[in-house]
Amino acid sequence: MDLLPLEDPRWLELDHRNWSQGQRSPWAPDAPFVPNELSKLCDDPADLDRFNALWPWLCSEGTAWPAAYAVVPYAVAFAERLAPERRSDYLFFVGLVAMCSGPGGGESSEIEPFLAGSYQHALSRALTLLAQTLICRHDATETRFLLAALAALKGHTALGEVLNHLDCVSGTCPRCGEEVYPQELQEIS
Repeated sequence: MDLLPLEDPRWLELDHRNWSQGQRSPWAPDAPFVPNELSKLCDDPADLDRFNALWPWLCSEGTAWPAAYAVVPYAVAFAERLAPERRSDYLFFVGLVAMCSGPGGGESSEIEPFLAGSYQHALSRALTLLAQTLICRHDATETRFLLAALAALKGHTALGEVLNHLDCVSGTCPRCGEEVYPQELQEIS
């Protein structure tokens, strides 16, 4: 799998939340330079705190920014280096990028042509890792997120979104006006 080299100058072109045109936004001085964070994760992919601090800059609130597509192959490579029971965070991120960039996926950026092959190859490798990970013990929430990622990677992004946001399923009954949040969903979310 081809990874965009960390020293490649094209990283500067790959925007993410509060990083645009090769620099941090003035109102977000803590916005990371993605290759710096990936370099540290290359040394220690088990540093999930670092990864969990990074990924919301790349893909969140229904948006996958251009840098996310370059990070997906790294996330898959990091997941491969971890035991199946420790790779869920990386695999959920990969699924989330797929959810956000699939049909109806929100405001996501188009993938840069130079990233497309590596990104697609990483998605297919992530499916195998997900299968290995799903057989491990997980709580209901982690299982839900892994199933959401699996649905997205299989091309069912709408199903992935529903599973991802299952804890938010509620609404107003059109007949009685009551807020509906089924007890069964509260118990499994």
